[in-house]
Amino acid sequence: MTVLLHVFSTFTLGGPQIRFAQLVNALPGHHQHVVISLDGRLDAAARLAAHVHVTCLTLPELKSFSLPERLTRIHRTLREYQPEVLMTYNWGAIEWALCNRFSRLCRGVHWEDGFNPDEATRLYPRRNLFRRLALGGRTEVVVPSHILMQIASQQWRIPPARLHYFPNGIETPAHLAPAFSVKQPTLITLASLRKEKNLPRLIDTVAAHAPDSRLLIGGDGPLLTELDSYVSKHHLNHQIRLAGRIDDVWGFLAQGDIFCLSSDTEQMPLSVLEAMGAGLPVLATDVGDVKSMLSAANQPFVVQPASYGRAMTQLLAAPDQWQPIGQANRLKVRQEYSFQTMLNNFCRLISPP
Repeated sequence: MTVLLHVFSTFTLGGPQIRFAQLVNALPGHHQHVVISLDGRLDAAARLAAHVHVTCLTLPELKSFSLPERLTRIHRTLREYQPEVLMTYNWGAIEWALCNRFSRLCRGVHWEDGFNPDEATRLYPRRNLFRRLALGGRTEVVVPSHILMQIASQQWRIPPARLHYFPNGIETPAHLAPAFSVKQPTLITLASLRKEKNLPRLIDTVAAHAPDSRLLIGGDGPLLTELDSYVSKHHLNHQIRLAGRIDDVWGFLAQGDIFCLSSDTEQMPLSVLEAMGAGLPVLATDVGDVKSMLSAANQPFVVQPASYGRAMTQLLAAPDQWQPIGQANRLKVRQEYSFQTMLNNFCRLISPP
């Protein structure tokens, strides 16, 4: 049985964690997964199927150690579990990639899905240097967007032989037809409620530019209470509802007419693929690969933040375009971003070189 050790800064629900659960649930063959959550959160473990062989560990105490002490503990953990493959996810797990690079205990694969809010507008030179060091040697690097491909190649100096483009994918329902409501349109979003999602931007834009619409915000996260207070403070409870954690994604999206993304930073958001799969038009900030992900008909509504309100007004004023744009999005996601393609890519990634 192949042992794969996965290190996350947190194993709460988010794009990388949901993708991981979907992949391992569908993975053929016999694999033993060890999941390490560095902040002690294991919420996403509920998404793992009963048949998956997985051990979940928490190591929140590591953050209190000095760097040499952390590396010693990391080395000890790797020797204890002896994985064939170490998979590290994003900046929060970079020290595990560094330790494995120099100890050469197993094959290393580092997933980089995007950046924290502090690197939304620019990357820190010191972190880039650390990434070059940690992701050197034989470490393979996996990214979901063409923009990250350029960054990994040019700034982190990852050669083509070790750099993998790994687009996200979804399994769409066979039959799904949104019931568009022109009289009172429903704007809808689905996100982990974190700072980089900039949901106040969406709330303010709806209040200013869509007074006859309602907004549904699906998702949980550290800013849930703060956002709830923000809606109440601005007296928008009659128009805006925070739905909390969403387990039935397709049932939730079926309530919407237009999907909205207001993030400051993204690369290839799973929520946009799900909105496409639900046959919805998408209004989005122009971040990461979002514009190229969407159909040509939808691309005019992917804009810079300064134009977000104007784009919302234009899309709301063209209800006859919602269905054709949504259908074009659904066709594109089924043709180019299927779950089976993502699973095939993952199987190749974990196969012996």
